[in-house]
Amino acid sequence: MSLAAENLFDETWFYAPVEQLGELPLPVEEAHHAMRALRLRLGTDIIVSNGLGSVFRAKLVSDTGRIDILECILNEPEAPGLSLAIGLLKGRDVEEPIEAVCEFAVGDVFLLQTDHSSEFNGQNFDRLMERLRQKSLTALKQAKKSWLTRIHPPEDLRTWRERHRNIPLALAHPGQDTIPTPSPSIMHVLIGPEGGFSNSELEYLQAQENCYQLSLGPTRLRAIHAPVAALGNLIGR
Repeated sequence: MSLAAENLFDETWFYAPVEQLGELPLPVEEAHHAMRALRLRLGTDIIVSNGLGSVFRAKLVSDTGRIDILECILNEPEAPGLSLAIGLLKGRDVEEPIEAVCEFAVGDVFLLQTDHSSEFNGQNFDRLMERLRQKSLTALKQAKKSWLTRIHPPEDLRTWRERHRNIPLALAHPGQDTIPTPSPSIMHVLIGPEGGFSNSELEYLQAQENCYQLSLGPTRLRAIHAPVAALGNLIGR
């Protein structure tokens, strides 16, 4: 990121699905935030991320939140190579770590159903996904990111892993850290639910050639805290 781009951190960011220069309306909630909450005046310059790697300078041109996209001021064509997969946690406990994770440069978050994950009959995953995707959008603007972290609906651990079998895996598990140096540019970080993975799941994962063990230190962390510790470990190398 250039020095000019770094200076953008002083600005208030908005989200809009920008594809080209010219006029377009801000999404309803973004328009309400700009015109009602912040009371921005017409003609005010704002910063807009499209969540797909590009950030633009724009100008408010109507009191309904219509904006004029003036120029692209940051373009990051490569999506983040780091992604997170986490076993489902009880109630809304899964929302806390994902809200924090989405402030990192993380491409995707995968929710996993495991032997020890917490689910209940009739759980409304649609509402959960709606809340998590809103948190990701908020994090995009809060953390000043060009890429929106995509949130994927729950699926079985083994089904998920077979679809991504060729991608290196950083398995957060007590023991010696075996992540290579430098670490792969594309990698999935895997965090278990409360109680960790079952023995059969660990045997399945650890038998794969591209599965590395990620140490989170000498203490035992709760599942809601482990994702942030894991990402901090990898990004800080």
